[in-house]
Amino acid sequence: MAPRSDLCLSFRCTTCSTNISTLFYPSLPSTLPLFSQDCECFGHSNRCSYIEVLNTVICVSCKHNTRGQHCQLCKLGYYRNASAELDDENVCIECNCNPSGSVSDRCNGTGYCICKEGTTGPKCQECLPGYLWENGCKCK
Repeated sequence: MAPRSDLCLSFRCTTCSTNISTLFYPSLPSTLPLFSQDCECFGHSNRCSYIEVLNTVICVSCKHNTRGQHCQLCKLGYYRNASAELDDENVCIECNCNPSGSVSDRCNGTGYCICKEGTTGPKCQECLPGYLWENGCKCK
């Protein structure tokens, strides 16, 4: 497959219309262009790139809220759907942490959010005894 001229994700491009990457990595050896055969991205990307410096292939532009070298991890703010195979479009589920009750929008591997003081529940949407809900749980 010929290199794409409109997009280049290698360390040094010789066929890109704008040789932007050479500005950042001028001394590194060039890599092979984006290619689609032998991409092991679990169906979440059909493009990958060989990085010669690292001697590895990485997936490019992972879809379905996935990330990682082989699109095998969930993006931050998502967790792995235990009932789905890695090649399932629904492999990653949004955490949906309550912004008023949780520390962040991230959750653990089972979908439980980290709750602020006085807050409980998988998504930090409930108050512990002795607390009232007022844009988060406040002490009575």
